[in-house]
Amino acid sequence: MIRVLVADDETGMVETFRQRLAAEEIEVIAAFRAREALSILSRGDMDVVVLDIRLPDMDGLDLLTKIKETWPSLEVIILTGSASIATAIQSMKLGASDYLTKPCSVSDLSKAISKAYEKKMDTLKTADQGNEARGKRVHDYFVGASDEMMKVKNILSLVAPSRAPVLILGETGTGKELAALAIHELGPRSGRPFVTINSSALQETMLESELFGYRKGAFTGADSDKPGLLEIADHGTFFVDEVGEMGLTIQAKVLRAMETGTFRKLGATTETKVDVRFIFATNKPLKNEVEQGRFRKDLFFRINTLQVNLPPLRQKKDDIPLLTGYFLGKFVTGGKRKRFSREAINLLTLYGWPGNVRELANTVQRSILMSGEREEIEPEDLTPAILKTVAYPKEAQVPSQGHRTLNLSRMEQGHIQSVLSSVKGNKAKAARLLGISRTALYDKLGAMQAAR
Repeated sequence: MIRVLVADDETGMVETFRQRLAAEEIEVIAAFRAREALSILSRGDMDVVVLDIRLPDMDGLDLLTKIKETWPSLEVIILTGSASIATAIQSMKLGASDYLTKPCSVSDLSKAISKAYEKKMDTLKTADQGNEARGKRVHDYFVGASDEMMKVKNILSLVAPSRAPVLILGETGTGKELAALAIHELGPRSGRPFVTINSSALQETMLESELFGYRKGAFTGADSDKPGLLEIADHGTFFVDEVGEMGLTIQAKVLRAMETGTFRKLGATTETKVDVRFIFATNKPLKNEVEQGRFRKDLFFRINTLQVNLPPLRQKKDDIPLLTGYFLGKFVTGGKRKRFSREAINLLTLYGWPGNVRELANTVQRSILMSGEREEIEPEDLTPAILKTVAYPKEAQVPSQGHRTLNLSRMEQGHIQSVLSSVKGNKAKAARLLGISRTALYDKLGAMQAAR
């Protein structure tokens, strides 16, 4: 289904578009203000924009310019009154793919959307072919074929060509630095420096000197000039991990560096100029940090131009077999062959993974060692955390050659009952914790009842 953002303050017309285009596999998302449109676009999941030339809070051409600067591969169709043809022609020069005069028929709009979508797909295909020719594709950076991961890969492909700042959100262990590297390598700054810093790993004074560098004699122990990481990242990408841990004073200086492209080293009297693309990451809810006064509002709005949300592993459990296979290939050495048994894979799928993909990687590495010379990795080779957390009924255990063999169906039933008990029978909560739909949960409960 094509996802289209319609930015127009005529609510009746937008609703008509929404209802009639749905039959043609076109989903309409409405925005009645430019600000609202930019907020929706920052999610990165729109295919085409239909933009009214007149919006209450911003001139349509200004908004078009901002959209094309931030999301160059996004196709924009302009809606204009018949008296604004000259403006519409100018919009084409600014990057719009088409324009329609109001009132326009749903049929004409549908054709324009389909044409714009095909153009966008051709552009992405060409870009991907270029990346592939250089040996780089977004799929090379993230393993997974779940809906959640395919959405992430699509967003990374869209934001990589832009020069705008990116904010990557995700729990610890979800791969935020890997996502930042993918954006860098897939973008126009590939081959240039990719420099990283973790704000939580350094005290504020040390963080400032690492970021901006210093002149000889700036403080006791400064025996020579030292370039800062920002200077080292010139013409490349600068990745700031755990930006939520950064103090307010440093935040102000980073904001100024972003807005002016200049900064002053400790002990220097002149400015240093750099051309850097900024990528930030955090596992903190920055809006809450802003409300609590721990994070600058102006910096938050500046770094939140483009947003990438990395899902936790518990929300993409379909990818666990693929990920375990990837890590086996990475960690198994010496020509050995290893595989996880069905029972072990099922336990991995049932586990909640608080440490996300990083924890899974460590688990696979440990399981390889614990399995010794055996080719098949069994449940007993998994971590104690998994075996203690994932419940399965005792009657499912059958002694076999010194280790237990688990009945897969009984183990699943026991886990479902355990989860239901923990949420006091709330099936909606249980389904969310199990990572399945409520319909699937009801089907499983029905099968369990019939088996009794």
